[in-house]
Amino acid sequence: MRKLSVLAAVALVAGCLGAATGLCARSGQDGGEGDFAIYVAPGTIARSAACTWVTIHTDVPFGSVDAASVTVDGEAVDVAGTFADDRGNLVAKLRFADVAAVAAPPSATITLTLVVDGEDLSAAKTVSVKD
Repeated sequence: MRKLSVLAAVALVAGCLGAATGLCARSGQDGGEGDFAIYVAPGTIARSAACTWVTIHTDVPFGSVDAASVTVDGEAVDVAGTFADDRGNLVAKLRFADVAAVAAPPSATITLTLVVDGEDLSAAKTVSVKD
């Protein structure tokens, strides 16, 4: 019986570690390209939509970031705010109208640049754009 309990405990720990790895990697999602992972929501910018925000999630610890800036196809877009998600990683909020004003169909590249310990790091994600 004790051996069965130990095996069950090992299986539980292995399962939790596997789940944590999947959550950290945001399994099934493309993390963009660059110095860190970037996830943009919504993944399609429908310019006529009545959305309020475009949200950028990263895998960069919020406390390590000194500054954040965003461009959409090379045009600067105001970062309305940043905060830590439930994992402690940086999330940036952009006004949907600001992004829609510079994004043109069929796609746009959103680039987030962060200053971490005095060093500029950047990552980009291309999203679909519809009128």
